[in-house]
Amino acid sequence: MSNNGIISKKSPLSVNQTMDKFEAIVKEKGLNIAARVNHQKSAENVGLEMNEAQVLIFGNPKAGTLIMQENVMAALDLPMRAVVYKNNDDEVYIAYHNPTEIQQTYNIQGSAVIEQVSDALDKLTSAAIA
Repeated sequence: MSNNGIISKKSPLSVNQTMDKFEAIVKEKGLNIAARVNHQKSAENVGLEMNEAQVLIFGNPKAGTLIMQENVMAALDLPMRAVVYKNNDDEVYIAYHNPTEIQQTYNIQGSAVIEQVSDALDKLTSAAIA
């Protein structure tokens, strides 16, 4: 499902299971992991409540650098991120910004790298929910 440039896929697993699986797949593919953020835990630390939500920030410097060479402002959206969250109906999803949005936002013309990143993200996220 795509909405406003965000691609969401329903997961049959819990938030932790989905993110653990996604993180393992990302590492297995040799991508760099910058951070894993547990937003629910951060909210609890300041006395607030929210549904489960974890973000993985990851990337491939070879691909990201090629994109940023076209327009360094793309660094605002790189490295890539994926969120795994539970909605108010207790359904778990993995979601990410469609990389083609980077191409449009930063006026990057005909980048084969963005197409490769888009394809890779589709495969990585699909594997995480399989």
